[in-house]
Amino acid sequence: MSIKDTLKGQYLKNNIFAKYFILFVSIFLLVITVLGTTLIALVNVYTQNENTKLLKENTQSVAENIRATLIVQDMNDNYSVEKEVICASLSLISSSIDADIFVCDVGGNVILCKEKSNSIPIFGELPPCSYHNDFTVGDVLLKNVYEGGYVGKGSVNGQLSYIVGYPIYSNNQIIGCVFATAETNINTLTLAVMRLFVFSALACLVLAFICIWYLTKSFVKPLREMSAAAKKFAIGDFSYRVEVKGNDELADLGRAFNDMADSLDKLESSRRSFVSNVSHELRTPMTSIGGFIDGILDGTIPKSKADYYLKIVSDEIRRLSRLVVAMLNMSKIESGSFEMKPTNYDITAQIIHILLTFEQRIDEKHIDIQGLDALSPTYIVADTDMIYQVIYNIFDNAVKFTNEGGYIKVSMVEDNDSIEVHIKNSGIGIKPNELSKVFERFYKVDKSRSLDAKGAGLGLYIVKMMVEMHGGTIYAKSDDENSAEFVFNLPKSYNPIYKKEIKK
Repeated sequence: MSIKDTLKGQYLKNNIFAKYFILFVSIFLLVITVLGTTLIALVNVYTQNENTKLLKENTQSVAENIRATLIVQDMNDNYSVEKEVICASLSLISSSIDADIFVCDVGGNVILCKEKSNSIPIFGELPPCSYHNDFTVGDVLLKNVYEGGYVGKGSVNGQLSYIVGYPIYSNNQIIGCVFATAETNINTLTLAVMRLFVFSALACLVLAFICIWYLTKSFVKPLREMSAAAKKFAIGDFSYRVEVKGNDELADLGRAFNDMADSLDKLESSRRSFVSNVSHELRTPMTSIGGFIDGILDGTIPKSKADYYLKIVSDEIRRLSRLVVAMLNMSKIESGSFEMKPTNYDITAQIIHILLTFEQRIDEKHIDIQGLDALSPTYIVADTDMIYQVIYNIFDNAVKFTNEGGYIKVSMVEDNDSIEVHIKNSGIGIKPNELSKVFERFYKVDKSRSLDAKGAGLGLYIVKMMVEMHGGTIYAKSDDENSAEFVFNLPKSYNPIYKKEIKK
């Protein structure tokens, strides 16, 4: 066998279309075979019943005719007109029903048959029949006939035949028996049924092959498209989409596949953006640090200004540290490995404490803090450090973007199950098309609000994940172009079920 033939055979063996096509064809052929066999068997049974019924009726008729015509002394080979008439009737009946009917004496010897009709007697006796001369009827068969008749299959003179036998009575005495035999070969009806079935089966087979071909092709086509798409995805091309038709399971699979492709495309874009942003965020401070240190070491920067530039280096190192910590926290939260330690504490006291850490920056910008006098002690069960980071990042943004002499307003709404914290600041608002994006990774709003170019764009993303890990929600709103507000909602009781869902 050539390599080409080997590869072709291997392809067909591993080709799902070929597998399904061969499977469908095999099932169809099996069904056709079973149906054909069953039909032929039923036709044979019907034919046998009809044949034996016909043989039975004619055998009984002949037996009655002989009973009324002959007596014990007549059951021999002696010629008589009555016997001549009986042989003629046997010939007529045998020809009409395509069977062999003959009469035996009590010993099973054939004395009357169709071959002896119209024969010339020899010395007062009927001439011998060359056809039935060697016939032997077994004792078992004779016994069955004498016990009330026999209907079924049996061997007559070594040939399997349908057999019907009935005794001949005269004055309540058995004087002989009548046998009717017919060959068990396939008859005309069975042949006709077989021809019709074979012709119909072949026509159906051709039609079924065509239907199965198109069915399996249409069934496998989406799978081939998905395979082609998967190969493109493997090399980084996420633009390919599977054509979806209909509403069946394959269509659902195609839509799910396209949804997965969309997610992979977004994930790949996010990954590239992540790498680009991280590279940029790490490279900028590291370049500054390297440049200032090299300047101090080679004397480009005079010693009198070394402390000034070392302070810049220290700030850049802290910036790098904050970025690394933020990325580690983000990685832990997304992987579900971030351990939460819920405690019952006063969130109002936490808000006031965090504001005090911004006291110097607030004083420098002359920011007015509003709403603290309306706050009252409010207890929740949550991870103190995580909620601290949430509030800290929101206040950090608020202080950063509040205008000189502006305000930051803090308010809280409480019910039996949850609390809602509002932090609003004056300054430049957030455009409506950016409100839903401020919580995305590495996203920075437009330059009109980017007063601090040193942010990595991770703070609000981590804030959102931490709030949601507690079963809460967070959103931003901007009622006008001169203010922005962040609102987060937290349940008062810790919800560990939500934590499990995040890990999944």
